[in-house]
Amino acid sequence: MRSRPVPNLGTKVAILAAIPFLAYGIYLLLTPITDIQTSSGAIFECGSALQPPSDKFQEGVCGPINTQYLYRALAAIIAAVGIAGVGAALFGFSHQVERARGSRSDHRGSYESASDHDRYDDRADRYDDRDDLADGGARRRLLEDGR
Repeated sequence: MRSRPVPNLGTKVAILAAIPFLAYGIYLLLTPITDIQTSSGAIFECGSALQPPSDKFQEGVCGPINTQYLYRALAAIIAAVGIAGVGAALFGFSHQVERARGSRSDHRGSYESASDHDRYDDRADRYDDRDDLADGGARRRLLEDGR
């Protein structure tokens, strides 16, 4: 038996709302900056937010635009993480309890007769009931509530 966290509906919505901000931040980091045009209308290449121009002439023409794009990208990524984090903090996670289930075909070869098989099943049911009551029935109530 294991317990795994499952995001509640509000947490899922917050994560979905954060995805566009994350995508926009990655877009700003990776795409070439083409905001600067020359007087003839040609686009001047200023690199990207992660790879600023290395030539002195390009640095002079582009100015601080690479740093501005870097800050915009970081702000979008921080907003995405913030939206998802606040959503998880407000709405949280519920824990789903899963029980391991074995198939009866796995145990068939190890039983000598059908009565031995039935005796084993009864014993297993008793152990399951004992495990459910060991914590005061809290596990059984969680399972009945569907959590």
